[in-house]
Amino acid sequence: MKDPKNIRGISHIRESFKTRQTKYGGFAALITIAVIVGLILVNLIVGQLSPQVDLTQSKLYSLSEQTQQVLSQVKTPVKFYGMWKPGEESQDIMAVVNLYLAKNKNISMQVIDPDQNPGFAAKYDKDKKGISRGSLIVEGDKGFRVINPYDMYDFTQNQQGRGSSVTGAAVERRITSALLFAGTGTTPAVYELTGHGETTLASLNFQDTVERENFSLKSLNLLLTSVPDDASVIIINGPRKDIGDAEAQKLLDYLGKGGRLLILADYNIGSLDNLNNVLASYGVAFQYGVTVETNNNYMINLPFSEIPDMADHDITKPLADKNKTPVLLQGAMAVTSLDTKRRTVDIKPLMSSSPAAYLRTDLNNNSAGKIPSDISGPLTLGMVIMDPSYIQGTEPQARIVLIGCSRLLPIAAQAGVDANRDLFMNSLTWLGDRPESISVRSKSLYLLPMRLNLVQIVIFGGVFILIIPLAFFITGFVTWLKRRHL
Repeated sequence: MKDPKNIRGISHIRESFKTRQTKYGGFAALITIAVIVGLILVNLIVGQLSPQVDLTQSKLYSLSEQTQQVLSQVKTPVKFYGMWKPGEESQDIMAVVNLYLAKNKNISMQVIDPDQNPGFAAKYDKDKKGISRGSLIVEGDKGFRVINPYDMYDFTQNQQGRGSSVTGAAVERRITSALLFAGTGTTPAVYELTGHGETTLASLNFQDTVERENFSLKSLNLLLTSVPDDASVIIINGPRKDIGDAEAQKLLDYLGKGGRLLILADYNIGSLDNLNNVLASYGVAFQYGVTVETNNNYMINLPFSEIPDMADHDITKPLADKNKTPVLLQGAMAVTSLDTKRRTVDIKPLMSSSPAAYLRTDLNNNSAGKIPSDISGPLTLGMVIMDPSYIQGTEPQARIVLIGCSRLLPIAAQAGVDANRDLFMNSLTWLGDRPESISVRSKSLYLLPMRLNLVQIVIFGGVFILIIPLAFFITGFVTWLKRRHL
């Protein structure tokens, strides 16, 4: 019988393990096995931890800083009731609801099948109009709010009135607003001034928007009555004529007690003597004229359509995201600071044009270029005023927001410019001392196209067409050179 050690096959196999090719191959195989085992372990660990990263452009599945502040103040039980059959919930809505549940243990969730529990929704149906399937009820110690499923999204009317399209997700905005109401049970009163041809918020379909933010919207005619004691904010939206002397005095009395005023006006109103007299008490005034923009980066199509620069303020910080649609103004009027003002007054710009813009004060002159009577830019198009600028204890503080464009909200309603609506609502909540609501705005579902200038096109073209392919070629060539000598 032959000795197994002398069998050529076994000896040949043994010798083959000593070659350079086998050593390199074995080393590569060990590395491959180690990588595979490492990937398996990483997947097992990740599967246990279940980490999630919100990669959506508008951070649809992340809570804002203000919402997290509200959640940190929820110390009493709050119950979410989902009015749908188990398994029929909206995944987008539940993804956001779960973020609330994870952040605060005082918040719990229960799904109620409206078919099997028809009487459950009755106690929450205050208007006796029924509660829609898919609604979310938020109930706390101080009260409850019913969020209709359609209120979870923002809609914009399509051109020629043919249907509507979804433009934004408002799930976080609605739930946080409901949490605030459920925790306090109070609804600040906002009054719209009437009697001067103002555009009502209801006519622009903004009444529901304001009321969903826990404001009750009422009308006010200062010719017939004084400012009510419960007035949190007075809105003057697009008046067509100036206020009267008596109305001006009532507004001054209201502001003197720490009142809050939001004014949207433009050149269409003409003279604003009485209203400017009110504002002059705080060192500001509307500057009659229309803004003409000549910098293409600050306008859309026409020189009267302005994309303003936003100043650093609590009202504008949530609008600073470059991925969002910018604020758009049309036919904007300037706002200016007066040389004389009280030292207690703090005046800050809110929006401004480019330095290349100018204010056309002679509206009868149709010259295409700048004329001597025009006022050079940059122009302030929005302004915030506080008096006194620093508050001690419970001392009242007057606040005013001036926006030189009465078409701010019509543009939002007709063109779906969400930033315009957000600017208005941020101004309203800032005036109402509700900073926790300022940045909890709807999240746009628009996918804006990437805009590249010529230099960026050349750079990106060089990277993707030349540099990256060349790097792969060099790496492959070097690897081939090393391996051909093995």
